[in-house]
Amino acid sequence: MTNIKLFKDCLEEAAELIREGEVIGVPTDTVYGLACDASNPKAVLRLYELKKRPLTKPLQAVFPSVSSLKDFGLSLPSPLDALAKRFLPGGLCPIALAAPGCPLATVNKEGRKESQAIRVPDLPLLLKLSSLAGPLACSSANISSFPTSNTAKEAALAFGDKIPLYACSNQKPALVPSTVICSCPKADEGVKILRDGEISSREIYQFLSGR
Repeated sequence: MTNIKLFKDCLEEAAELIREGEVIGVPTDTVYGLACDASNPKAVLRLYELKKRPLTKPLQAVFPSVSSLKDFGLSLPSPLDALAKRFLPGGLCPIALAAPGCPLATVNKEGRKESQAIRVPDLPLLLKLSSLAGPLACSSANISSFPTSNTAKEAALAFGDKIPLYACSNQKPALVPSTVICSCPKADEGVKILRDGEISSREIYQFLSGR
């Protein structure tokens, strides 16, 4: 039997499961997701296995605040730092640079520079969970190439009792993924949008041109 509970009623349980290396279902401000301890390689691998996600596709990591990035050897190059101040918490997913020794198992080590896609969601309970359990490796709650789950019930249909807890929230999600963006000095306004999402390219470029 699947275990679906209101997020506000199971926050401590969720944090404990994360600390134990489990993968759980969590609501976000965009789409419903799966989450685990981003610093636990075995938990991260389990998330990949559950989703049947290629290991070559990096995962996002959820943090309680932008200021907490420095505690894990992460930094946002310009102008992503300005965009983060404007749009986070929210549906923006900037690509941070990772310093040598970054403890996260989700760091993308392709190329000469190590990087990490970050989220600071506009969902206070998820921020609190990240504060309690540490950065969360997070991905949409679906088998790769299948439709994304928007609710805990939809995720439970996809994963059943392979997931020990599905937290749910009354906050209405955007139902579109976050906007993934990286620094690119040669591009317009110094950024490149890697995936369109909740924060539109128009909003991004209008903000950057008006700074």
